[in-house]
Amino acid sequence: MQVVPVEEQPAPVSGVVVGVVTEQPGASEGLEGRGSVEFLGRWNEKDDDRAMPIKHEAERNRETMVRVALGKLVDELVQTNASSGILAIGNWRESRGGDRNRVIVTVWGFSWSASLDDASYQRHGEAQLAAEEEEKKAENATRFADFEGVVDDMGDEDQIAVYRVTLPSRGLDPDKWVGRPPPPAPEELYTGPRSDELVCTEEISGDYSAACACVHGLPVSCNSMTVVPLGADTIETWRTGCVFFPPFIGPTAEGAVRTRNPGTNAFLNPQNPDPNSNLMTFSADGTAKSGCCCGYKKRRTSQKRAFHKVETRDLAGKWRGCGCSLFVQFWPFSFISCTTKKALDQDRYEVSEISCCLCLPCSDSGTRTRVYVNGHPTNGFAEDDGSGVHWHRGPGCAGSFKDICTFIAKKVG
Repeated sequence: MQVVPVEEQPAPVSGVVVGVVTEQPGASEGLEGRGSVEFLGRWNEKDDDRAMPIKHEAERNRETMVRVALGKLVDELVQTNASSGILAIGNWRESRGGDRNRVIVTVWGFSWSASLDDASYQRHGEAQLAAEEEEKKAENATRFADFEGVVDDMGDEDQIAVYRVTLPSRGLDPDKWVGRPPPPAPEELYTGPRSDELVCTEEISGDYSAACACVHGLPVSCNSMTVVPLGADTIETWRTGCVFFPPFIGPTAEGAVRTRNPGTNAFLNPQNPDPNSNLMTFSADGTAKSGCCCGYKKRRTSQKRAFHKVETRDLAGKWRGCGCSLFVQFWPFSFISCTTKKALDQDRYEVSEISCCLCLPCSDSGTRTRVYVNGHPTNGFAEDDGSGVHWHRGPGCAGSFKDICTFIAKKVG
């Protein structure tokens, strides 16, 4: 995928995002030689005797993690020179936190096999798909750019949904992540005036500021926010500010993708479990209100903005970062990090990191994968388990905010 630079385009028509995401020839819909994802049905599963070992678990970003799991299976197929394999998905609920702040989360478990003849998923017998689960399939449908078919059944606690994945006969482009979705249709990228009298995402794009606003329930001062449209009902935001609400003190920096609540001008970040404090409502007069605090106001000098995808090749290099808790008593546990990023393809980069906390060094490594929303790429990159999304303000700045902990990083070479 690539972003068409603004200067190479003709004057934009009102309501069309200027940084339109396009596919290179050979990766679009309808070409021969595409791979396939075939649903083989549901099969019984036992927690104490799994038919297939779980190789990947995720609690967040379900769609992204489905794409990651398919990509890992394809990697094994390529390495073993196999043409097809098996992908199995189940989910269950687990409790998190102590007695006073206990929450129940859904965990998705992914299993796969690069063996063409692997039938281990049949160990406990075939299961029947319930009618209510059949109705949910259309809502969960995940499509892939180079594959026919969809992943639309996520199984449950006692049953796994099984798919046969067959590689494209024309091969794979090594510069493109196999888990990416098909590119959005032009009408899905339209951001201009609407016929339902709601504010359009093109009009609300731009730079905002606020003396005080709520971030995850905390009052934040000296706020700055940038809004870019990702379609008629989706926006990406980047916010920075400073918390001074003892015992919570410190900087904040975070990105998010927000989707419109149908029929309203309110946009919700689906990753935040508290919808009451996370709704952000925009008005045609250039204001945006979030939570119970003062609202954002678009700056006088603000210009309309279009989405521009940050390329992983521009992220590659050396980074320096700092992480800290906003809870003052935890300040001694702040850490600094030295990170090297290496681009794997257009949607993934590899991380090698050395961090230091309380003068104790710690090393870590892994892969981060671009988050897609409604088929559109974002500038957020998630860890292997779908958590800890790092949002990029541009090719030289990244940040995240989770559980009152802030992380900010800058590229240095």
